[in-house]
Amino acid sequence: MKIKLFFAVFFLVIITSCSKDSSPSEPKISQDLLDAITGLYNLSEYIVSPPQDLNNDDVLSQDLMEELDCLSASIILREDLSYSKFAMQLNISLITNDLYAISCNFNQSTTGTWDLVNGQIVLSEESENSYALDGSVLTLTLGEMLPDFQSQVFVKQ
Repeated sequence: MKIKLFFAVFFLVIITSCSKDSSPSEPKISQDLLDAITGLYNLSEYIVSPPQDLNNDDVLSQDLMEELDCLSASIILREDLSYSKFAMQLNISLITNDLYAISCNFNQSTTGTWDLVNGQIVLSEESENSYALDGSVLTLTLGEMLPDFQSQVFVKQ
């Protein structure tokens, strides 16, 4: 009887002594770095190749921001590691050779989480790409020819 009681008490002690560590874990990103990174970033460059003249000013430009008044995008990075992205989607159609018809289509918004991985910002809904972080500038580089883009540059406001 004493042995059964001993094992029952021993089992009870083992079960109740195992608990989660209640101390908060260290954040992956320091507060100073979070303060530096979080905020609103607006699209400042949308670089394509080959250059296009979409506004018919007889000047070819690689930066579609100079050619399309309707082109805009913004990314909001929050301290809780969530983000929102609002971006004008483009219609891009080959006309001939290096000439493309490009027009604004509709605004698309996405939300998710973000993380800092090896100095790059990775958005959960765009995990195949990462944004290089340089001070207050985020740069997404694909290096592709039209109908894709070379790079997109976002500047913190």
